Amino acid sequence: MVGQQKSKRTIRIIRWLARLSSLASLGLLLLIFIGEGMDLGALTSTEIWGLIFFPLGVTLGMLLGWRWEVLGGSMTVLSLLAFYKVMYAANGRFPDGLWFLLFALPGLLFLYCGLCKPVTMRTVRVG
Repeated sequence: MVGQQKSKRTIRIIRWLARLSSLASLGLLLLIFIGEGMDLGALTSTEIWGLIFFPLGVTLGMLLGWRWEVLGGSMTVLSLLAFYKVMYAANGRFPDGLWFLLFALPGLLFLYCGLCKPVTMRTVRVG
């Protein structure tokens, strides 16, 4: 019982770490895009696909993670992987640095918390 309470407490701490870090990540992304002053008409199709996955897909995933941790976390992680795939296909290499991973880290924490929840079995009556 004590181990189970400790585990629940740890998950609660990680959940709030995911939530707070998602706010920080989203806030910083917003500041970057406001300060960048991007001309959307001048973007290539590769850049548009990259933007769909990062930051849009990652952002949507983190927002969904507040309510549905597995869905939001999965969306964040899959969007990040898709972004890396698009960038690799376009340039023959992955983006430099760990910044994209750091921005998406809250989504991975949401996914971890969601997967740590106990699965309840429902019985289905036949007939």
